[in-house]
Amino acid sequence: MDERITSMIPRYGKLNKIYAEIMSGGSFSFEKQQFISDFYREYGDTQTFEAALISLMLEMDATHYSVLLNSLKREIESNISTYNACKEFFDRLDTGYVCRQHESRFDWGIDRQMKVTNGYYRELMKANGSLEAVGFREHDRQEEELLERRYERCKREYDKEKAKLNELYTQKEQARREALQCLQNRCGDICRLGGSLLAILDKYLTDQKKKEGEEKEIPSSATTPASPPAYFPMRLLSAIYEKCNDKQFEAVPEADFYAGMNLQPCRNRLKIRPGEKARVCYLIFLMSETLSNQDREKWKDEIMRLLDIDIKYYKSKYKAPVPRTDLASDSNQEFAKEMRSIFR
Repeated sequence: MDERITSMIPRYGKLNKIYAEIMSGGSFSFEKQQFISDFYREYGDTQTFEAALISLMLEMDATHYSVLLNSLKREIESNISTYNACKEFFDRLDTGYVCRQHESRFDWGIDRQMKVTNGYYRELMKANGSLEAVGFREHDRQEEELLERRYERCKREYDKEKAKLNELYTQKEQARREALQCLQNRCGDICRLGGSLLAILDKYLTDQKKKEGEEKEIPSSATTPASPPAYFPMRLLSAIYEKCNDKQFEAVPEADFYAGMNLQPCRNRLKIRPGEKARVCYLIFLMSETLSNQDREKWKDEIMRLLDIDIKYYKSKYKAPVPRTDLASDSNQEFAKEMRSIFR
């Protein structure tokens, strides 16, 4: 149950990214329509969602639980806002067209392979006719063996091309089944689903706030401190996580990556993988540039302490991936290119 909620946050982030790409003029592909359809199919049951929340509440500490739910709430609100701002645009998306295109993309290959296969079939039939005809006239064993070998060669070639044709038909049938599952435009359904999910979230967030308020009324040294504010939105950190998790950083769940980068409590501490510290310094620089002057140095000092990065090392390495520097190797430049695409 815990995994269902934590995986829902990055998937909502990807859904919102798809919406933004379509709105900004990007192509509306079948892959995007398939993700939208799969998303609604996976999360459309609100009872399962509420059961997951209850399970999560029982298993997780209050601070981490609140961070997760608020992150999810922001993603849902962003999705609803995006849809309502361009409702007519999303409702007019031609889902049927992209589904038909997905199914028909094998037609050209099938036609081409059909011609090739038919050519080998005609050769096979000729070889078979010659082999049958030889029995009705005088011939020696050598001639018959030559005709048999020709027939076997033609059969092998035909069977090989027929297998290719069958594989194309199998792929087309698979594409047809996928297309049938994605025909409906689910953007409006997802917006309405988001409203239902928000109502459930607000109920449990309200209960959590009441519980925290009651705890504050009882003086105790064990009272859990309030979570620090988030420096970065989930959408930005989700994009960074997709590029850097298990590459620059040791693998952690996305919720822990979000909490760690925002200097909030998390189960798994962020750790830099060997040989990646210079690239992480560059990432810290890019992230800090998005913050206000008031928060920038405070966050930078704390995240470097958390990641065990010395200030002198940071100052000497944070521009290493920047092109046209002595330290800008091909791999460093590729990393810088990927990061700049996120922070554009």
